[in-house]
Amino acid sequence: MEDALRKAGFSGVETVAGVIYARTDPTLPEFTATPAGQGWQLALAWPLRATEAQIAAWTALHPDAPMDIHQGETRITVQVPPTPLSRWAELVQDMVAHCTDWRRSTRQRDEGM
Repeated sequence: MEDALRKAGFSGVETVAGVIYARTDPTLPEFTATPAGQGWQLALAWPLRATEAQIAAWTALHPDAPMDIHQGETRITVQVPPTPLSRWAELVQDMVAHCTDWRRSTRQRDEGM
């Protein structure tokens, strides 16, 4: 999986205690790849607790990458295969955009970053 991630253009690929850490883009958060059955589970967590409605809306739009709350953070997961790595990169960008918008919508008008 490490080689596949590097060949697909992911950055910061490294393995620690059997878990692969990587980024779809150097400016985006790190995700994990862990062995799962005949493939790998990719997971990205964001430090935000999405609402049940937000989770349901995301999962309806992205049934291949269900969203949940894991260890207090919003998370998406996919199974590789069948999900191609190019699709994972798209999902990561979409999740980051959604979570950023959700966080901004909870701020008061005069609240800083």
